[in-house]
Amino acid sequence: MKNILLTILILFSSSASSDTVQQNNLNGFYLTDEIKSESIALLLHGTRGHKNLELISSLRESLIDIGIDSLSINLSYGIKNRNDDFLPCDIHHQHTVKDSLEEIRLWHDFVNQKGYTKVYLIGHSRGAVDILNFYLNVSDNLVNLESIFLLAPIIDSDYDNKINYQTNYNVNIESIDIKDNIKINFMGCENALVSGKTFKSYYYNSETKSLSDALKSSTARTTIITGSEDQITPDTYDLVQDLLSKNKNIKLFKIDGADHFFRDFYFDDLIEIISTEVEK
Repeated sequence: MKNILLTILILFSSSASSDTVQQNNLNGFYLTDEIKSESIALLLHGTRGHKNLELISSLRESLIDIGIDSLSINLSYGIKNRNDDFLPCDIHHQHTVKDSLEEIRLWHDFVNQKGYTKVYLIGHSRGAVDILNFYLNVSDNLVNLESIFLLAPIIDSDYDNKINYQTNYNVNIESIDIKDNIKINFMGCENALVSGKTFKSYYYNSETKSLSDALKSSTARTTIITGSEDQITPDTYDLVQDLLSKNKNIKLFKIDGADHFFRDFYFDDLIEIISTEVEK
């Protein structure tokens, strides 16, 4: 019922204004009311996703209803002005996590130039870990940051990745040369053509932190929301729960019945948690 009412409000609202925005061969979707809010959320998709995924578009529509503007972005993955579709598997993958963090920084600069006084960072899945690593890299300059929301964040560490590839593919990822091009399972793609530098950036990278290590280093007010039926990263809740005593800035929620994408009426539970936390 809540989603139906929200849809009606959006369809018949004359004040909401949306626009596809571009900079440096990147694109995003900016949503604001006729009277710009003081608050905005920077929304980031998960692995190989895009700014118009159901979860991301539902988030921005619900946020505008509670008075929060939004900017949802497409990570380029090395493709100029990448369209709103999943990143294909059958390309030569030469992008890096460091590239993605730089793109998030550019979009955060865009938000700052709009003059918002309250900024929320919201990331889903792998995008949640990217958002947290972005914060750690530039936290001294995030003067308007209110809080961070991590939705079903992935938890794999370099050690986890090393064991996984050794056990399941008989590949020692430590020995991969960054100058090589390899065929390997990568970001959900089987036998993908990937540069060694790209592969290690995502799966064996000393320049970025896993969720656990990043949370230990973070001082930001952070809300983590998981689903009890998440089959992609099922152990996130337990891992984060073990960290709660070490980081008092973390709040942790589990939505019973929700999957990795908080589909169907479980999205109502998700937005209710976010709405409650932003009001505090």
